[in-house]
Amino acid sequence: MKDLKIYLDKVLKEFPPKDRVSADPVQFQRRFFDEGKSQKEVEAVALFSAMLSYGSAAQFTKKIAAIINSCNKEFLKLITNEPDSNFPWIGYRMSTAKEISIFAYSIGNVINKFGSIKEVFLSGYKKNNEIIEGLSALRNAIFEEAEKFINPVPHGIKHLLPDPTAGGCCKRWHMFLRWMVRKNDGVDIGIWKEIPPSKLIIPLDTHISKISRNLGLTTRKNDDLKTAIEITNKLKECCPEDPIKYDFAICHLGIGGKCTYGKNPELCADCILKKQCMVGKKLV
Repeated sequence: MKDLKIYLDKVLKEFPPKDRVSADPVQFQRRFFDEGKSQKEVEAVALFSAMLSYGSAAQFTKKIAAIINSCNKEFLKLITNEPDSNFPWIGYRMSTAKEISIFAYSIGNVINKFGSIKEVFLSGYKKNNEIIEGLSALRNAIFEEAEKFINPVPHGIKHLLPDPTAGGCCKRWHMFLRWMVRKNDGVDIGIWKEIPPSKLIIPLDTHISKISRNLGLTTRKNDDLKTAIEITNKLKECCPEDPIKYDFAICHLGIGGKCTYGKNPELCADCILKKQCMVGKKLV
């Protein structure tokens, strides 16, 4: 793993994560944070953006931007007041406009009830210092508020609130938590100081899973929580205190087309990671 760390650090240097912010959903909470908005609003925008981040990055960033921008910089004010027609009536893929608005107002109700999103997370996390328990507490609190608006809760809202304890990789939950916990590096903002970055689990998606398998970070075939934890534990051998600092750079190798997982030999031949990659080694 010592050699892999050298090459992963080269990836971070050659592809600085902050250069990819404009192509990532992190841009929304980053903008609110950089504008000096309250922590409550930054958290709310981050959570809302993260849970809508599925499918094509180009599509969901456009959709999230349309909703956030239509709020005229009053996102927190809108979702923490009584529902009205001022919240943007915009749907996305599996969720109707009504379902997305209920999701947003449920986040607002949680903030009104508990003071902040962070406090709800910490209520679960502090029991055993386990982030899955913290995420579960937060998910359940929002779900309970959604039930007050519509019961039974429809699939379009359930999709925005996957259960972190169900065994799935729950990429969007772990991406949101990465934004909140990792130090301010131009991408993540590190406003939840109570949780050490060493506790984080990598937000596992198709790009991370394919590259991780080629790098020997996991031998598992399923993209689930166990696989995410296995990859994270391997990365801890490279950086125990901050194992998922490589997440953003590795992910965007795939998103940006720099890695085609062996389909393009020319790209493989020029790849920084080729000496550590099972596909790239064949070309060395």
